[in-house]
Amino acid sequence: MPVSLVGLWFGLTILLLVYASVPKDPGRFRWLAVLAVASALVAALALAWGANVEPLPRWRGGLVFDSLAHLLLPPLWAGAGGAMIVALIGWSARYELPVLAAATTVATAGILSANPLLVVALIEVGALAVLAGLLLPTARPGVQTLLSVATGLKYVVLSVVSIACLVMALLLANFYTLNQDRVELPRIIAALFATGFGLAAGLMPFYFALPDIFDAAPALGTVALAGPLQCLAFVYLARTLANDPWLLTDSHVTNVLVGAALGGAVLSGVLMFGQRSLNRVLAFNCTRELGWLAFGMASATRTGWTGALIVLAARCVSQPLLIAAAEVVQLRAGVGTGEKLRGVARALPAATAAWAVGVFATLGLPPTTNFWGLESLFRTASGLGPLPVALLAASGALALWQLAKVTAPMIALPPVTAGLAERAPQIAAMGCAAVLVGLAGLGPKLFEGPVDLLLAGLPFLR
Repeated sequence: MPVSLVGLWFGLTILLLVYASVPKDPGRFRWLAVLAVASALVAALALAWGANVEPLPRWRGGLVFDSLAHLLLPPLWAGAGGAMIVALIGWSARYELPVLAAATTVATAGILSANPLLVVALIEVGALAVLAGLLLPTARPGVQTLLSVATGLKYVVLSVVSIACLVMALLLANFYTLNQDRVELPRIIAALFATGFGLAAGLMPFYFALPDIFDAAPALGTVALAGPLQCLAFVYLARTLANDPWLLTDSHVTNVLVGAALGGAVLSGVLMFGQRSLNRVLAFNCTRELGWLAFGMASATRTGWTGALIVLAARCVSQPLLIAAAEVVQLRAGVGTGEKLRGVARALPAATAAWAVGVFATLGLPPTTNFWGLESLFRTASGLGPLPVALLAASGALALWQLAKVTAPMIALPPVTAGLAERAPQIAAMGCAAVLVGLAGLGPKLFEGPVDLLLAGLPFLR
């Protein structure tokens, strides 16, 4: 069954490549592409929900549908598939569709893999898919080719360094299991893992390429990074910690990681201010969210991992929705923030509603699913002392302040955006996505079973 799931998304990638290579305008085939994406999504969900779930396995070869895959794959597919459908309906997406499909294929294979070297290799393949998306032409005005090339070169260098750090950490971890008298090794390995993972996921302070990618890449290329690739990076982190729990037994290591994660989240909230591009605001909001996830996992507590896993699963849907809504708004109203987006809610109600729901989700506000993850993170922070609580609250408050500043002009009157309109299929697609993301949080037990099953196999958590 795992091979079937990977093959399903790979087949969709090939099909979308054919769609993109049609020499003439493939607009008349658009609804066939929508049908193909929807069919792949439904088939993948049917296969996954009917599969036997195994406990989280130790690193070994092969593909396995375990509790981690059961938790993350359905929202990952829903987010990627939903973004493709909204793109097909909402704007003239063509070449970037196979990029997101390829990234989804890579992430699916990586989440199903129990081989650490294969997962590292797939993270690099996913980075190449994002790079391909970065170099594709985009319909968004204001994007410069030179910026895309420069960002691509930066991203290549950082990806190579990331993979080198992860492989070196993996080799040293294998050496330490045979030579546990080397008491200095765990801290060195933890530092290498943190550096390699931070560069792969774009975590603060290893965020160097992330704002430029959000600014220069087509929307679906950005979704490929913020959805499948970052999800796969956190899967690698979770599996590594589950298989090598001694990485979090040193209180000095956990204190440093917790402080760095929360400090990075606060710094991300600060850097959101003064950004003139909506996409760069989203980039720093993304690094802030990643800081929350890293904090939950670095805490080495059951409540911390519960919160981090819920937010990780939920953001597989909320981040693509937020990016797709921002793309629709900018293609119709213009790039930027403030007055350029004034009154866009009246002309683009579905896109604005989807944007608002995405903002609620990324901030962990009720009734979205992220609220339950953030609640667990706050319980974790309260167990560590007042400073972590203050940092976690400050990061959320800063992000709320800036995202509210961006959103306020959209609903302001009188509107200055004229001649904008949404088509009925676009309204239906984005409206359904917004309703699903919003209503998912009404069932707090939605992720409780998969998360409990996953954490039951991790006795090292406090």
